[in-house]
Amino acid sequence: MKCILFASLFASTSCCVQASSSDSDVNFTGPLITPNPMNLPQGTLLIEPYLLYYKSDSVYDSNGNEQPVHPGLRQWQLSLPMFYGITDRFQVQATLGAVHSMSGNMSTDGWKVGDTSVGAQYLLLSPGQDGKRPAVSVFYAHRFPTGNYDQLDENPFNANGNGANIDTLSLRAQQIVWLPNKRPLRVRASLSYNLPPSGVNVNGYSTYGTPKDFHGIARLGQGFGAAIGTEYSINSQWVLALDLTYDRTGSSQLRGVTNGGDKLTLFERRTSSRNVYSLAPAAEYNFNDRFGLIAGVQLSFAGRDNDAFMTPMAAFNMAF
Repeated sequence: MKCILFASLFASTSCCVQASSSDSDVNFTGPLITPNPMNLPQGTLLIEPYLLYYKSDSVYDSNGNEQPVHPGLRQWQLSLPMFYGITDRFQVQATLGAVHSMSGNMSTDGWKVGDTSVGAQYLLLSPGQDGKRPAVSVFYAHRFPTGNYDQLDENPFNANGNGANIDTLSLRAQQIVWLPNKRPLRVRASLSYNLPPSGVNVNGYSTYGTPKDFHGIARLGQGFGAAIGTEYSINSQWVLALDLTYDRTGSSQLRGVTNGGDKLTLFERRTSSRNVYSLAPAAEYNFNDRFGLIAGVQLSFAGRDNDAFMTPMAAFNMAF
């Protein structure tokens, strides 16, 4: 069974913001993937609901070659990131999500709640009033295993989490460059590291493909991610955006026993590390400096031991 997890790459902490205090004709909402190192102003609340459609009909094998898979996987995803500026340098956030998966003649029994994350960001370096300096921040998040992952019925698509408490540390940066035509290009970069979580108790049917009578522990590997995003402001409303991402997940181990009547059988499985590269072109429409819409598609183009995927997505940005 394929492990079905709620996607988390798209929580971009976007915000409709002006390039600087004097540039009222410049607004940004995105990009889709690379997170924002700039914090919200003190007392500002931002809500940014996402709708995604994940599609995968092939995988990258251990040599990096793409191989077809039948049946493929389809997955509707909803994500609700929320951000609040405690001070101009410190903000907190929470992200809720839900998922509905389909493959062949099987599907999730309705919509299922995914894992929940909370986090905080601190702005180390401000770009200043003129916006000429880069913005640099550090970010910490904890993901709680609120999604189902074990003790399932015989429908594997009712799994929508991995049962792990995951801590993530990130370093984020941003720079605005003014082009000769007097329009800004905003460039972001992010590096993130997921600490190896503690062992996850697994019982029965689970997201790890275990049988009904299984009892054991899953040990997941560390994770690493890198992203760079660019946005070009055409005018006060329209912006073109592009992300380039790399994500790597370390090897994992599943170990336990199955109880076949009076006989206990050792069950052990190891998976190798996996990685994937993707692009995410998008377009933004900013109604003003507080409300904006962004839509695009994330496309994988290389990887190893990972799904090859295409994910159209859209988000509406609301700052209050």
